[in-house]
Amino acid sequence: MELATSRRSPAGRRRVTAGAGMLPAVLSSIGSLYRLVDLIPPPDSPLGADGDWKRFVSSNGFWPPEDYRMMIREYGAGTFAGWLTLIEPFSHSKTFTELVETELRALRGRGQGWPTWPSPGGFLPWAKTTGGDHVGWRTEGRPEAWTVVYWGASIATELQVGTVGFLIGLAERSLGDPTFDQGNPFSAPNGMRFESLR
Repeated sequence: MELATSRRSPAGRRRVTAGAGMLPAVLSSIGSLYRLVDLIPPPDSPLGADGDWKRFVSSNGFWPPEDYRMMIREYGAGTFAGWLTLIEPFSHSKTFTELVETELRALRGRGQGWPTWPSPGGFLPWAKTTGGDHVGWRTEGRPEAWTVVYWGASIATELQVGTVGFLIGLAERSLGDPTFDQGNPFSAPNGMRFESLR
């Protein structure tokens, strides 16, 4: 089995490219979502899943990728594996970009070499780990082409997958990077779960 390759990018950045064990890039959004649902059952009544995406775009100024919107409709707001908490897209108190700006202020001081939203190609977080790391998109090109970036304390890693592909890769330990494939919280007992926000 060919492993993914990691290419060093400027100061504290890595890009992981697909190896034979990674998800095929042609897997459709709906096919990816079905695969995720098989691995991690969604809640029967997801909380925060029924927001208006047109209003979201009007308030935030961008369309999130289709696979992210489909994942939110299926799971709602909550936490994967007791570790990865989604930033709520339909908060009643703030817009998504207002919630994200709070996170971005902290990240800008870390100096990982990545631009942040709304700069072209900027990092736009959609989740946060219990350890304070962030998962988001590199917003380069059309939203369907946005790749996932894991912004940790010491390095930011770009993975050549979308939102749902990242979650599947964590669950299957198939992202092609030992940082994510060995001992991630999805592999712990009861790790394959989603908990709705209360």
